[in-house]
Amino acid sequence: MNNGPDFICIGAEKAGTTWLYDNLRKHPEVWLPPPPFKELHYFDDKVPNKELLHIGKFNHGGIIRRFSPLLHNPKLGTLRWLWKFNPYKGNSIHWYRSLFTETGKVSGDITPLYSTLDERGVEYAHKVVGDQCKIFIILRDPVSRFWSSIKMLYRYRKMDITQEDVSLILNEMQLPYMMLKSDYSRMIETWRRYFSDDMFGIYFYDDLIADNASFFHRICQFIELDDCRWSPPDFDKRSNKDRKQINMPAVIKRSVSRYYLPELEKLSSMIGGHSVTWLKNAQAASESS
Repeated sequence: MNNGPDFICIGAEKAGTTWLYDNLRKHPEVWLPPPPFKELHYFDDKVPNKELLHIGKFNHGGIIRRFSPLLHNPKLGTLRWLWKFNPYKGNSIHWYRSLFTETGKVSGDITPLYSTLDERGVEYAHKVVGDQCKIFIILRDPVSRFWSSIKMLYRYRKMDITQEDVSLILNEMQLPYMMLKSDYSRMIETWRRYFSDDMFGIYFYDDLIADNASFFHRICQFIELDDCRWSPPDFDKRSNKDRKQINMPAVIKRSVSRYYLPELEKLSSMIGGHSVTWLKNAQAASESS
């Protein structure tokens, strides 16, 4: 019986997961779900965090959207997969595992909301994929991650964030769906209880920005691709680019930095790396006038 994906990227949201998906799916040794189904949302739909139960399941769209990949890849194999992929009927372990049956390729699931899973969700994920599935997360400075996420949220709402009241934006920061996405120490501690250190990888968005080729090749090594030096032709293309480039106002940055200080203090002791710089930056911003 097929055991499901060979790797799962659990996030974080706004930390380069779309860029990674866009590039990994072009690798000749990798299979990923066809666009627009980058994110399968199996585990966060099946066993959502208790704090997010009121939000409801992810909407994969109607039948037109579900079969839209045939416009770009009109192959029988694509049709078979799309016919199988029916989130409204399929939610069993067998159904999820059956989505990853591409012979001879390393298959994966990249769904950032898996980072919000609580103990029940991660335990279930381990039950489904077992000990041979590589799990990894890409971490981004929670202060900048919050601002990027908020800007995306306001774009979806078709609202001008520059005209929004600061207090309303800061209120968003303390909503469960926003808090859980930057609670990195909780994520790491929970997933490490079920996946050993050699099966759980931690990467930094900062490294992607500094040297995307090296970052990509390290991911390829972790998921055990034979050709780890392969690079796609449009490697430097940005995914989900924010065209307006609206900077975070100082008053918001100060408040957000103060809010995340306890988490950053814990994280810097836990994993070090770029999180030490994030902590220093947050301390400086929180003390600014």
